[in-house]
Amino acid sequence: MSKPLSERWGKLVLNKWGKKIYLDQMTMKELEERVKENDIVFLPVGSTEAHGPFEPLGEDTIIGVSIAERVCYETGCTVALPIAYGSHPSHHYGMRGTIPVRATTLIEYVADIIKWLSNAGFKKIIVWNSHGQEYVLPIAKDIAIIEKDVHALILVTSWWKWVQDLLRKAGTGEEIAPGVKLETPFIHADEVEASVTWYVAPDLIDEESLKKEGEWGVVRVIPGKWVNAAGNVFPDKPFNWYDVSHLPEFYYYKKGFVGWPKLADPKKGEVLVNKVIERVIEFVNWLKENYPPGTVPRTWIDWEDLFYNKPKEYVEPKG
Repeated sequence: MSKPLSERWGKLVLNKWGKKIYLDQMTMKELEERVKENDIVFLPVGSTEAHGPFEPLGEDTIIGVSIAERVCYETGCTVALPIAYGSHPSHHYGMRGTIPVRATTLIEYVADIIKWLSNAGFKKIIVWNSHGQEYVLPIAKDIAIIEKDVHALILVTSWWKWVQDLLRKAGTGEEIAPGVKLETPFIHADEVEASVTWYVAPDLIDEESLKKEGEWGVVRVIPGKWVNAAGNVFPDKPFNWYDVSHLPEFYYYKKGFVGWPKLADPKKGEVLVNKVIERVIEFVNWLKENYPPGTVPRTWIDWEDLFYNKPKEYVEPKG
């Protein structure tokens, strides 16, 4: 067999049973067979944005897809093509390489994809976020149910939500695994994110530049005592990071990263990623057992049962 012209798009990716993982690589026949066997699909939603001189612009998407692929390798689920452009808060705008999509546009786009994934037979749809837009995607879920009449179980989550307990150990001196510590909180293109990328895509990290330039620190309008960092892993803080208008990166973080990515290590990334995979697999197996293919809990409204537009009988106007 000849080598595909594109290693990225033409290379066959199979799960441990020798079946295709990615939806776009399937034929219609294979799709029909898949949803009969397993109707759980991951929809990765990432971004294209500045991550400094040593990390790739597509970092968020790469992380999300890599984890989803590994989960689906082990569980027989499907990975839909990722959304590689994301919604950004105001302080991300203006950075070279950052390509923001208006929040309302992304909401409608994701909701449409959810609708047609459901039409394809996927009745458990996991919107798998890997970029700081977790405040946007639950709205797409509701739009799909309310306005697009989707009858499916739709779940929205982010990869870091599965290891919040480990991320909260940053800076405390506690180990996240034997001999492995996080020294600084998860923010953006920092110790945590660079470590994860270094583990899932080592060829895309410029190690020399990372060690030489990877220190910038953090500038805040309001002290961290009151405002969460990325991932919102500290539930005792009154503001999440997207609840406050922040200092624009374009002026304060011209290099495109925050914090101390020079502290990154692929071993730290390995611990975090493998724990995410372990925990997501546990959940997916529970989902498969409790809602086999073709079965789904009631998550939608039958509009004819409501009363806002009743009665259907009417009289003609008088006079």
